Amino acid sequence: MMPAFVYLLLPILFWSGNYVLGRLTVSGGIDPYTISFFRWSFACLLILPIAYGRIRQDWPLVKQHWAMLVFFAWLGICNYNLFLYIGLTSTTVTNAVLLNSIMPVMILITARILLGNKTNFLQNAGILISTLGAIVIVSRGSLDTFLHLTVSKGDLWIVTAAVSWAIYSVLLIKRPPMHLLSFFAVTAIIGTAIQFPIYLFFSSTNIATLTTAHWGAIVYMAIFASIGAFICWNTGIQRLGAATAGHFIHLLPVFSIFLSVLFLNEAIQGFHGIGICLIFSGIAIATIVNQRLQRKAVNA
Repeated sequence: MMPAFVYLLLPILFWSGNYVLGRLTVSGGIDPYTISFFRWSFACLLILPIAYGRIRQDWPLVKQHWAMLVFFAWLGICNYNLFLYIGLTSTTVTNAVLLNSIMPVMILITARILLGNKTNFLQNAGILISTLGAIVIVSRGSLDTFLHLTVSKGDLWIVTAAVSWAIYSVLLIKRPPMHLLSFFAVTAIIGTAIQFPIYLFFSSTNIATLTTAHWGAIVYMAIFASIGAFICWNTGIQRLGAATAGHFIHLLPVFSIFLSVLFLNEAIQGFHGIGICLIFSGIAIATIVNQRLQRKAVNA
């Protein structure tokens, strides 16, 4: 079995790829409703044969907790992904990455409001340091750039997506006591069903115009950014908790930068290195250092 933190690193890597591909496909003229609906449709087709046996075993729980499952599907499958793609059509990349990077703060605030969870000094310090690192990256190390960031309609969509994901992540601890695979498959199917009428009413893309590259991007989103990322993220939260998982969101701009270097021929600059060091330092303080001190305190 992989170390617990790896289950949180992999989703960030997969979502970074989704971020780059989402930006490319949206800017290429494909509307967000088409991207999100087909991404999750393919994901359902792939996961259903694997999860069918588990779903049959957990069917009594599905019927008992159907309202909660619809709520999880609406937040995590429909809202977060669709709102993110809609936001990318009308906001700058800098703003989108910055707004995604404050999600750990949203998760901690949400956990405090909904579950009464409290954070200690090291966790708060880690959040502050890693947030500063994310700001350094997206502002390109310039205070003037950061101060002149403008708020657009796309920014509000990104914030709404982040809030949806924060609530989803925090409430995962309350999910029905069913197998992770069947939980994911059922919520994916429900979330896709919710998106279907939205796709019919608002989509403007002619499917016949999609290229092989477009379909390849959507298949990547289905396999890695959907199935792989959601299963790993759920597993990581179960093992380490939502507050700890939230810190790893700060790695999104880090991984996105490296993927941009590989696939978009962008260059790494000095402020990238400073930001990455701050992000990793913040995560280390909030997770590794904090956990070691807590274990020492228990054993003392």
